[in-house]
Amino acid sequence: MIFHNICETISSVVHYRRLSLLMAKFRFVFWLLEFLQSHNVFEYDWDDGNSIKSIQKHGVENEMVESIFMDKKLLALGEQYQPKVNEARYGVLGKTTSGDILFVCFTIRGNRIRPISSRFANLREREIYEKEIC
Repeated sequence: MIFHNICETISSVVHYRRLSLLMAKFRFVFWLLEFLQSHNVFEYDWDDGNSIKSIQKHGVENEMVESIFMDKKLLALGEQYQPKVNEARYGVLGKTTSGDILFVCFTIRGNRIRPISSRFANLREREIYEKEIC
């Protein structure tokens, strides 16, 4: 996978946190970027609740969520640090195969991605994503 410049990513995450676009806040962690770059194909671990939550709540289908991890310009926001959670959570912005930009929160179990929540990116998140990939 080809990701954009690491400095731009860190800059956008700092900017992103300042904007307080989400209830959750994320801190950039380099290993997450390496993990995402090191896989051409991901395996997913959908639990019963999370597999239907995003479609019911936000109209985002599981296939859309999975497709953003194949986005060559996936923007890794980092690890969630606020609010505190029991299991480490990570956030990304990415484009689906149909061209929609999503925000996805997930955990990593073994080498599997376990999506927790996903939604269509809001205007500011789309602007950040588009700015960073150009």
